[in-house]
Amino acid sequence: MAEVKLRALVLREVDFGDWDRYLTVLAEDGRRVEILCKNARCGKKTNPAARQMCFSEFILAERGEKYALREADLVHSFFVLAEDIERYALACYLCELTSALSDPGLESPALCRLLLTALLALERKKREPALVKAAFELRVMAESGYAPDLTSCGVCGEVIEQPPVCFSVRAGTAADAKCAGRVGGYTQLVDSTLRAMLHALTAEPNKVYAFVLSGPAREQFCGMAEEYVKYHLGREFESLRFYRSLQVPIK
Repeated sequence: MAEVKLRALVLREVDFGDWDRYLTVLAEDGRRVEILCKNARCGKKTNPAARQMCFSEFILAERGEKYALREADLVHSFFVLAEDIERYALACYLCELTSALSDPGLESPALCRLLLTALLALERKKREPALVKAAFELRVMAESGYAPDLTSCGVCGEVIEQPPVCFSVRAGTAADAKCAGRVGGYTQLVDSTLRAMLHALTAEPNKVYAFVLSGPAREQFCGMAEEYVKYHLGREFESLRFYRSLQVPIK
């Protein structure tokens, strides 16, 4: 039985049987890994490093493509987020979305960096949660093969050189005003919405959330990012529904 070492963030935990627990973790290289923790719910075997919202160093026993926990040492926990139910619910959604986009056989280190940076932003309370959410949604979708095209017109193919710029969530493309008016299905972007989208898609992972937005642009940016995820993944997220149930409407 081979031994495997990895650093990973625990995305999800599910109790199994009388004493066991399964963990879904996101490794630093972006792979999703399932880990069986034997006797994890037995008092003497409980390890706080092997819980949801923990970034830890794991030593695993590998048999075939299955992994069992041997040791886990905590690097950083995000337990403090549980003190704010709205931020915690949002963190759970970000983890659920990442789990849906990650793959056991596909490395994507950017996924782990983006998620850890987003959770740190929520923990430190220096960035607005709604903007962290929207920027994360757009960037993680782009890193997973769903990148929107904001530079060329999705209708005529020409480079869009001046505003106004329009965008279609369904097409995932921008369009100039003339083409958008001709084919329909496009929404004109507020200039600062476009700048925020470009920032979220192109900034270094540790700077993706370093921006501010307010008024109609904030509402448009946040709404469009969420709709982009829902449409292109074709599914709902339980954690997102719960997060939405806690919120007051965006003003």
